[in-house]
Amino acid sequence: MTTISGADYHLGGPRTMSPEARPIRIGDIAHHLSLINRFTGATMRPYSVAEHSLLCAEIAKHEGAPAGLQMAMLMHDAHEAYTTDLSSPAKVAVNCYSMGAGGVSAWSLFEDVHANAVRDHFNLRSVFAGYKREIRRIDLIALATERRDVTAYRHQANDPWAVLADGTSEAIQPIDWDDLGSPTREALSWKYWRQAFLDRFARLQAETGSDFRRIVAGAGMIA
Repeated sequence: MTTISGADYHLGGPRTMSPEARPIRIGDIAHHLSLINRFTGATMRPYSVAEHSLLCAEIAKHEGAPAGLQMAMLMHDAHEAYTTDLSSPAKVAVNCYSMGAGGVSAWSLFEDVHANAVRDHFNLRSVFAGYKREIRRIDLIALATERRDVTAYRHQANDPWAVLADGTSEAIQPIDWDDLGSPTREALSWKYWRQAFLDRFARLQAETGSDFRRIVAGAGMIA
């Protein structure tokens, strides 16, 4: 694929053996994610992966999470700038088709390659490993909020979403301090979300760097 910056990014094939095969740039990521819609476009308004990522980072911040977890939430879907966003039901279906054909979970393997490439590029692999449960939980809170505010889902008319534990005592609850369907949010353009993503990344990068320096200093490793 050709990214918005004009670079060639190879999704597969022999060219991927070259170190230059997958140029990963935060500008490309912010731009692509701000134009990729969630839920395969089945939303009441344009709702991008960039806006979703910022919501996840904001939920983490609202809970008092450290900058490292906030950064992980901002970047947890960054690879979708290259793989695109496949809806969760579609991911399951693709994996089932490939398993039924005697193969493996093809989509998961494909997605993991590119997710790890992005996380390695930004030195985030250990952050994702350390916060795996928290990332999943916050992502589901965001999903529950999005379902409530920007989709046509109705509890009485539609099937339960098992991923949100619908109908159980542990059902994932949406946030109560923001409304994704508000006129204010709806009026914001994709360019706003692109810049907001870049701004949040820069701020969290500075904060995570400061956190690391404090930890190292506390351990007596630097003056």
